[in-house]
Amino acid sequence: MKSTSFIIAGLLLAVSGLFAQNNPVLTLEQCYRYATTNSPLAQQKALTVTAGSLLEKNQGLNWLPQVNVSAQATYQSEVTSFPVKLPGINVEELSKDQYKGTLEITQPIYDGGIISIQKKLQSIAAGIESQKLEVDLYQLKSKVNAYFFTALLMDENLKLMQFVINDLDNNIKKVSAQAKNGIATNSNVDVLKAEQLKALQQVIGFKTTKNAAVEMLEILTGTSIDTNTVFEKPAQITVSTDTIMQRPELKLFDFQKQQFQQQTKLINAKANPKFSFFTTGGYGRPGLNMLKNEFQWYYLGGVKLTIPIISQFTKQKEKDVIKIQEQIVDRQRENFLNNNRQVLSQQKNEIEKYKALVNSDEAIVQLRKKIKDNASFKLANGIITSTDYITEMNAENQAMLNQKLHEIQWLQAQYNYQLILGK
Repeated sequence: MKSTSFIIAGLLLAVSGLFAQNNPVLTLEQCYRYATTNSPLAQQKALTVTAGSLLEKNQGLNWLPQVNVSAQATYQSEVTSFPVKLPGINVEELSKDQYKGTLEITQPIYDGGIISIQKKLQSIAAGIESQKLEVDLYQLKSKVNAYFFTALLMDENLKLMQFVINDLDNNIKKVSAQAKNGIATNSNVDVLKAEQLKALQQVIGFKTTKNAAVEMLEILTGTSIDTNTVFEKPAQITVSTDTIMQRPELKLFDFQKQQFQQQTKLINAKANPKFSFFTTGGYGRPGLNMLKNEFQWYYLGGVKLTIPIISQFTKQKEKDVIKIQEQIVDRQRENFLNNNRQVLSQQKNEIEKYKALVNSDEAIVQLRKKIKDNASFKLANGIITSTDYITEMNAENQAMLNQKLHEIQWLQAQYNYQLILGK
């Protein structure tokens, strides 16, 4: 008996620390914010934006003069020569080994709109990569919901179990006094103590589950969360019939559509005529004067017109391919919206179900409390045994646990509903 009392006293002392006052408080919104900023995806998104900005600036450099340096040495089997000999005129034959080094500068005047479109395409491409990461970041919220509401439920269960333990402790004292006076037997006391040990085991189980949820939240949020942290219950949300218009996936589809539009413009731009200035300076043998078989400096310059002939015949097929790709994205968007409308409907039914359960839970708990209080009175007066009392106490305890479970499930269903909407 003494060893059992010591065990109960030790567990009660350990458990009492779980309900200490002034514990740190954590909210769901804080977890959302910490998870978003801590995720490597957020850092990757920042790097993607920076890289995209640099690439877009590089596209603007295409308007600067393009400078190319080239050199070549050749040997040829034949060289240009006069077919006849003129009296008194000796024309030196060109060397078969020839050398040329050039510096060519080209300044675009009109590129058909290619550079401007490429800059827009680069900006959109960076937006697509960034938005893909935003979609992944958004998915973190559903994980945060799961672990946060698990921890919140365990908090509620732990509070409830403290009332159960205190109730059992009070009845143990009453029945122990009866046993001393010969009104009750020691076996009645033992039954209550055994039930108290079971309640303490439940507390340990709830605490372990909470610790596991807390550890997962620590990984997601990158913050240290004390095991005694109290998870603040979020406010109830009024469920409306809003449409799914704020999900990051929808913005990703919009970016993809914009990309296809710019690609179509780029195809047209590549088929446009292009103008540029050019100048070339060189040194070689022979130079521009082919009659001199010696190394010479030379230069030339002018205006160049380029008309892509083949592009006129291929651009329509290229645009047709892009139209098909655009239609694929449209179907993906429709499929995404249809799937989420179904999930939204299911989630709304879940909300209504838990709401109805919560409304009936209160009546069940009140009835079970009345029955248990009546059993407690009978136990105190020796009318029933401890076993009879524990049966009614467990029924009340289960009713209260169900009530807390349904309350948290109702809240979680509401916040999951918000996530589906994109809020």
